[in-house]
Amino acid sequence: KCEALGFDFALSMVKFRGFGGETEYWDYALDSFTLTASLAPLTSRIRLIPSVTNLALHPAVAARMAVTIEAVCPERFGLNIVSGWYKDEFQQMGLWPGDQHFTNRYDYASEYVRVLRSLWETGRCDFHGEFFELTNAEIKPRPTSYIPLVCAGQSDRGIRFTAECGDRNFVIAGGNTNDVEADIETLRATTSRLQAQAKTVERDVGTIGLFNIIAASSDAEAERRFSHIVAGADAAALENLVSEAELDQSEGMSESLKRKSMFMGLPTLVGGWETVANYLDRMHIEARLDACMFAFPDFEKDIDDFGEHIQPRMETRAGTTN
Repeated sequence: KCEALGFDFALSMVKFRGFGGETEYWDYALDSFTLTASLAPLTSRIRLIPSVTNLALHPAVAARMAVTIEAVCPERFGLNIVSGWYKDEFQQMGLWPGDQHFTNRYDYASEYVRVLRSLWETGRCDFHGEFFELTNAEIKPRPTSYIPLVCAGQSDRGIRFTAECGDRNFVIAGGNTNDVEADIETLRATTSRLQAQAKTVERDVGTIGLFNIIAASSDAEAERRFSHIVAGADAAALENLVSEAELDQSEGMSESLKRKSMFMGLPTLVGGWETVANYLDRMHIEARLDACMFAFPDFEKDIDDFGEHIQPRMETRAGTTN
């Protein structure tokens, strides 16, 4: 359905432990690579992006799994690098390296990506780092097309990691349809920081905005939807989510999650179809976002509504299939 509507990519998250509560928030999750592999032969244009938590899967194994799916959908495969900061997820499996990971996780991720790129580009890897040791490691076949990497760095160190190792950076900011100018200023500052870092290493890296969308035919109706969702919030699950965020004291992480914890810390656009369309246009044109990724509360109906009512109102999506 998303491919038919002209969406450019679909990203599958990875989760090994949810947040419980009455709703068992995120307690059920499919394997990201397997899910993506099942979608590859069913699609023809949309880019497919699974997620890998680098604490759970060795980079040499992840490299081979990625190549396998890329063989089915060449030039349509990407990979989301997750630095793995939810402690309980990895501690339950004996994979948590210690709380120093909160501060050195991007150093770990940098080595991880260096191993991936070496295997993909040359088929071999000799690597002796702080976190990984590979001796004449081999991978055949190699990918037939370039595999872009997406990351989600919010702190200065996270942005530097994406500038050096990634192709697109997810940014968690904005979401206020009542003060679009302020959001443009905030997001433009973040994209400028990324571009400045990327320029120092002569790389071209873009920014993807993350947004929940709660839309309806009018602003008032969208606000009613929003209020209904808030009224049914699972307090126990949210408490677990925020407590995990507070364990991570790295700059930019805990506050961004706590600010809107019940929506997974992501900016939430609440408005009528025209309001949301205008907001997204301005984020692309004025805040210099290269792309956006959306989450919807009622994803089947809301995706239809986006394709029928929001996308046709967007200047930046003119001519897109609906």
